[in-house]
Amino acid sequence: MSPKSYILDPSEKATPVMLGTPDLLLWGDLVTKQHVSITGFMNTLAEDFVPVRDAKVLFLAPAQQAAPLERSVVYVKLEKILLFFSMGEQAELPEESEVRRYEPIEAIVGPFQVEGEIVKSPIATLQNLLLVSKEAYMPIYKATIRHVAKPWLGTFTANMVQLRHNRVTIALT
Repeated sequence: MSPKSYILDPSEKATPVMLGTPDLLLWGDLVTKQHVSITGFMNTLAEDFVPVRDAKVLFLAPAQQAAPLERSVVYVKLEKILLFFSMGEQAELPEESEVRRYEPIEAIVGPFQVEGEIVKSPIATLQNLLLVSKEAYMPIYKATIRHVAKPWLGTFTANMVQLRHNRVTIALT
């Protein structure tokens, strides 16, 4: 797709994003109001279907590699989104303090493996953090993402990736 298939209102912005579902890797533009932070979008503003504009859809079929499909807009069911990150607007990393520290972790969500760091209190256990978290998507900072079954995809990096909390498995590195 050459020029954008949509026109932004002056109060809107387009942020390049990538998201993964059990069956797809999808990237394109997320259109939001200018003041919206992408870091909080999934837990606060995302509706049941997330529209991705000027999208490229790569099917993660078991055996074959196919070129991505290009579509002007794709609506992705929120509960199907396993991982989400901005490829444009970089999340500001939280600073460490006496009450919050980075802890390296490995997360597995569907077919994706994510290595990065989680921010937690030094006195809380990781298990307690996972048990009390009520957000649908949890942030992993300084993340490296790979698709376990598709090494040809390579790796992706992001300051912050958001993982579907009810689908994640965490391992300490």
